[in-house]
Amino acid sequence: MSADLQTIDGRPALRLERHLPHPVARVWRAVSDPAEVRRWMPAAADWELTAGAEFALGGQTGRITELDPPRLIGWTFGADQFRIALRAEGDGCALVFTHVFDSPGGAAQTAAGWECYLDRLTAQLAGQALSEEDAHQPVGERHERHAARFGLDPAPGRAFIATLGFRGPTLEQGPALRLERRYDQPVGRVWRALTDPDELGLWFPGEFDVIESDEPRLLVGGWQGDGTLRFELRPDGAGCVLVFTHTFTDRGMAALTGAGWDRCFARLDAVLAGQTMTEDDSRMAWPPVHERLAAAWGIDPEPGRAIFAEHVAKRKEAT
Repeated sequence: MSADLQTIDGRPALRLERHLPHPVARVWRAVSDPAEVRRWMPAAADWELTAGAEFALGGQTGRITELDPPRLIGWTFGADQFRIALRAEGDGCALVFTHVFDSPGGAAQTAAGWECYLDRLTAQLAGQALSEEDAHQPVGERHERHAARFGLDPAPGRAFIATLGFRGPTLEQGPALRLERRYDQPVGRVWRALTDPDELGLWFPGEFDVIESDEPRLLVGGWQGDGTLRFELRPDGAGCVLVFTHTFTDRGMAALTGAGWDRCFARLDAVLAGQTMTEDDSRMAWPPVHERLAAAWGIDPEPGRAIFAEHVAKRKEAT
């Protein structure tokens, strides 16, 4: 998979290319038939496959601008332009997706999002179902990588990704917080981020007292004298899945703790992309994440607000 930020007719454009182990005819059906398109692409329209045909979606009008079955379809929607081109490549084909838009500021976030939707297309072609939520598990890591490559400020994309509640922790009986993430990195790379002191210091809060380790699959330990942390890793294609659980005692602190872990794992996304997110940068999104979790779990938000305000005040005094 490759993703580049280019300029087309004076406007920023994303170009994503992916090899698919399926013939052109099969992929063409998946990218042109509305019944198939809506299974992987956001806001798919019931278009008529005719050059110049218009379609309506969400109060806006789109138009098919290019059509050369089974190799090319292009369309406009609002001010944006889109294009999918297919070419035979060995036993499969290469798909080149282009998106032309107005402002380059959101290009890293947009590229990461399109990667996730192309994952859904890949799964669909393999006869599998990949939900939009599951497809977006690696979006933080991907955004960090694209922001660095494109030379863009990562802050806007980070703020948006923090609003994706389905990527946050869940609260289970125990009480216990559970968070599952899929990464593009192999198990060994994520294991290093969990165990190497230098990398751990870039995202993990405080000391982790390891009581059980089965490299590179399982890590269990204590944290701040309250409860147990458990990290479980398993391969998933070329990447891996991390399941994190934190068992603790006071359910009233779940939103506070859950928001904290959400922000820590955002910093881990950056580490895995070879970038750094400071604690201060991660903290910018802590309040809305905390409020969302407190509302979802029926927890009084005031204790968490007070502790957070005290923490911020101490940080200001220290600097």
